[in-house]
Amino acid sequence: MRAPNVLLLPLAGLALAGCVGTPPSPQGVDVSESGIEVAMSDRSTCIGTAPNPGVSWSGVLSGCNSPYPYRVIFDTRSNPLREGLDVVFDAVGLDLAPVATVEIDGPAGNTWTFTSPPPDPDD
Repeated sequence: MRAPNVLLLPLAGLALAGCVGTPPSPQGVDVSESGIEVAMSDRSTCIGTAPNPGVSWSGVLSGCNSPYPYRVIFDTRSNPLREGLDVVFDAVGLDLAPVATVEIDGPAGNTWTFTSPPPDPDD
């Protein structure tokens, strides 16, 4: 026996009710010396501009539906291999992603943490 369509509509509404009103969550972060771009779960992109390129900073992401405070902390430890790669990439006009940790605070009090560059799953 097939359920009448009238009974299915309320069930569909209940299933979607959990999705409505939930703020999007950060899915990934691209870090550069001048700022961050955050890919959100709703396919939008939020931006955090560095006030002074090359130094750690914090702020509130722009272009988001909700306020997302964030912190960018650069890893300032010396790595000779990394320094050599920076010189080579600079010589050909390319930039390596800075080594950094990005923490983003959500509207519900949760925090997401990302690293740049992202870890290699094969390591």
